[in-house]
Amino acid sequence: MPLFSQTQGKAENPTLVFLHGFLGNSDEWSETIDHLKTDYYCVCLDLPGHGHSVTSTPPLEEGFAYCHRLIRQALDDLEVKQYSLIGYSLGGRIALDYARTQNDPYLQHLILESCHTGLTTQADKEQRYKHDLNWAKRFATESVMQSVYEWYEQAIFSDLSCQEKDLFIKKRSHNYGVCLANMLLATSLSKQTDILPYLQNNSLKVKPLTIAYCFGERDLKFKKIADKLSRQTDVKVTEFDAVGHNIHHQSPLKYAQYIMQQITI
Repeated sequence: MPLFSQTQGKAENPTLVFLHGFLGNSDEWSETIDHLKTDYYCVCLDLPGHGHSVTSTPPLEEGFAYCHRLIRQALDDLEVKQYSLIGYSLGGRIALDYARTQNDPYLQHLILESCHTGLTTQADKEQRYKHDLNWAKRFATESVMQSVYEWYEQAIFSDLSCQEKDLFIKKRSHNYGVCLANMLLATSLSKQTDILPYLQNNSLKVKPLTIAYCFGERDLKFKKIADKLSRQTDVKVTEFDAVGHNIHHQSPLKYAQYIMQQITI
């Protein structure tokens, strides 16, 4: 099944393609897009197992490649040519691997929000797979409401207020647990290729891809990843003050302004 797409703005304007995070869907970008749709053609895709793409089921061993094919198909169906790709968390990891593997001449800018660049040791990958397998079992066997509630109790979401967590839980509980479990395992961080070598080689290209990475001040885990990117690559790293893991939710206007800055450089 093709990926569900939602568009706003005029197709003749510069194109922005958005990939949401785990548990999300195309609607989660709405507040940011409200500040962009006048000047940009905004394309939001529902990733497999999410939103209106719930019937798209990636194979467990080729999850990233499957997502890449569906993304390319969606862009072809919309007749998208040059575009900027924006990904948050899981969507950022998929966007990174898409850029690494697809050599897409139409991709001009890659904007990454709070996403991991990949694990480097087999031991870390095995540990992460066990972690994701445990979560997949919860999503597949518990009620969605319960498993989503437990998901937002993780330390990475500790900056969220009780009201923000309740809002996320209410929005995310419309998902289907088995579909989420499948996508979680198919695109597990344990199966993602370490992207650092690709990012380092990007600067050596005749026409390097413009890559930007942002993270929230309160997101200590991804601050470490951002520091590593700053030291070892030419990726432009930006820290957002007073926010955590989900910048576009907590600061949609500033995030929209950030996107505009990155694609006009």
